[in-house]
Amino acid sequence: MKYNNESRTAKSNENKDKIIEVALKLINEKGFDNVSVSEITKEAGVSKGAFYIHFESKEDLIEKQISMYFDDSKLEGDYSKYEKLEYFLITSIKRIKKSGLKMCQVWFSHGVLGGFHGKTKLAYDLAYVKELYNEEIAKEIVSIYYGALNLWCFTDGAIEVEEIVLNYINKYKEK
Repeated sequence: MKYNNESRTAKSNENKDKIIEVALKLINEKGFDNVSVSEITKEAGVSKGAFYIHFESKEDLIEKQISMYFDDSKLEGDYSKYEKLEYFLITSIKRIKKSGLKMCQVWFSHGVLGGFHGKTKLAYDLAYVKELYNEEIAKEIVSIYYGALNLWCFTDGAIEVEEIVLNYINKYKEK
């Protein structure tokens, strides 16, 4: 049988996507600390080796999932600073909400406890908003964004995060 690198790569990518999908589902159902790598791989129908080809740990899976979700949240082209900011924040909120309430709660709790992925996302968000506005304004905007997301987590999804953020950032339309 002839070695087919393309089909191997496709199968590997399929396994990675399945692992992420199953991990998110299980974490949303049970919480981060109540899900093991063994459970993820069993439900995904892949070996533990397949998991460790793509991820160093369960925490690494979350970090890569965050990067996957937010790397393309930046609006490119001839848009105003406000349009870029609005797109970035609202796209990020929608992706966070799509990941699920429990995943967002895990993300915040690990960030508060010093987890690297919470800090990575915060640094990423601050850096991008600083590209658009000065550091003081960037910190203010990101604080409101994180505050609204935190409130969404604390209220088990009972508030409209987008509405809070949009109401706040409207003052930057002309800046």
